[in-house]
Amino acid sequence: MKQVIIGYGNTLRGEDAFGVDVVTLLQNKSLKDTATIKAFQLMPEMALDLLNCSHIIFVDTAFSPSHEYALACSLEKSHTFNLSHHISAFHLIDILNTLYQHFPTFEIFSMLGNSFETINNPIAYNNAVKQTVDFLIQYS
Repeated sequence: MKQVIIGYGNTLRGEDAFGVDVVTLLQNKSLKDTATIKAFQLMPEMALDLLNCSHIIFVDTAFSPSHEYALACSLEKSHTFNLSHHISAFHLIDILNTLYQHFPTFEIFSMLGNSFETINNPIAYNNAVKQTVDFLIQYS
């Protein structure tokens, strides 16, 4: 397998469902050499599912108080290493690099949001999901 797309977030928490919603739509498409994973959150155990890929795309919501529904391609790297069952994409990459000497390339696709109770603007939210799905289909 060449590529894995991981969409993660809480589908019960409004805009936090972005990553899961993107991957749900992608799973209905035929993507060459691409596997998809939906998850509530990233976990260290996921490293085992990523050992045979050369590229990983993480899809998630990033908090922003002022840029709701904007799409972004990066997150700040956390400087703490908290090995719990809630880790960042960077920590998962660090696990692959350090424990398994596996060095896939990776990207983070995020929708900026600030409502984790509901989706404030369903039209803008669905447009962000569709734009991301369309880009990932074209990109894959």
